[in-house]
Amino acid sequence: MNKKDNHMKTQIVEVPTIKVPIAPSPGFLKKELSDFKLDIMALCEFGCKYCSSNNGNYLRIRRSKFADLTEQQLGERVLPKDNPKLSFHWPDILQNLSNQLARKSDNFGQGKTLVFSMLTDGFSPELIKNETTINALRMVLEQTQFRIRVLTKNSIVGTKKWIDFFKKYRDRFVIGLSIGTLDNMWAKKVEIGTSPPQQRLKALRQLQDAGVSTYGMLCPVFPDMLEADRLETLIDQIQPNVVEHIWAEPFNDRDNWKQVREGYRSGSTGYKWLTAVYEEKQNGIWSKYATDLYLQLCKKAEDEGWIDKLRYLLYEHDISETDARKISGLKGVLLQSKMDGEGKSKNPSFALLQ
Repeated sequence: MNKKDNHMKTQIVEVPTIKVPIAPSPGFLKKELSDFKLDIMALCEFGCKYCSSNNGNYLRIRRSKFADLTEQQLGERVLPKDNPKLSFHWPDILQNLSNQLARKSDNFGQGKTLVFSMLTDGFSPELIKNETTINALRMVLEQTQFRIRVLTKNSIVGTKKWIDFFKKYRDRFVIGLSIGTLDNMWAKKVEIGTSPPQQRLKALRQLQDAGVSTYGMLCPVFPDMLEADRLETLIDQIQPNVVEHIWAEPFNDRDNWKQVREGYRSGSTGYKWLTAVYEEKQNGIWSKYATDLYLQLCKKAEDEGWIDKLRYLLYEHDISETDARKISGLKGVLLQSKMDGEGKSKNPSFALLQ
């Protein structure tokens, strides 16, 4: 991200570094995104209000301990959900990564994909500045056989320095910039420290123009994107004919919806939608939105001949029977809810489709 884009000053807290940085990624394997993951920090610097990492097991289990460390180092006791400027760094991440790789064979990662990163953004500005990012990537390139799937919201990956780096290892990288809105002003309120959506799209096209492998990551796509051809515009701008695959996902958050709602003007479509779905528990509205999003994606993909690239991540347990019938065939759908003992969806309508 350009310095002018990062309009908030990050408050960094050092926390104990994980011992084994590269680990299996079963959640992302189910999404067909990766086999392994490498995160190089505990909480990234971008402060997205809908980020699921704030309520994930790693931070949740250590919430009290990290709050103590925050108070000791910053002089105030705050939690990530209360302060988007807060970032947790691992001071020994490069050493621990080196220690792990020293124990691995030369063919570690052969035929596998490593996501960089799964729960945090490895292209957070401070990590780029102190060269943690590039040094971690170099270690993976030199000491493993992984193909690296970069997942970021930082448009810096589209600058000449990084494009040249990716091109040097052309067969080892595929780059994606997560985006689910075209509204720069909204993003400034909700995806607080990230590069604006339009800059992310520009960076993606710059990578594509340079011949770097890319993929689309429309996650999550917010409800207002289904209005006035916005979704079609977003899809066109990621250039489906160029990317390897396109992942897309509806907004699913049950924990941070109030914070996300703050990004919308009171009385706006987005504000009213979040109120109806999460405050008033009108789940049918969410079911219709998730279904309509898929149907729009699927139609465009079929019309334009890239349905084989679509990976629609659907937590189907909340989809109604009526809406499930509209998703018959499950083209491009990856069901994400927990399955029963036989590997079938617990939603009977989807179990029949399977």
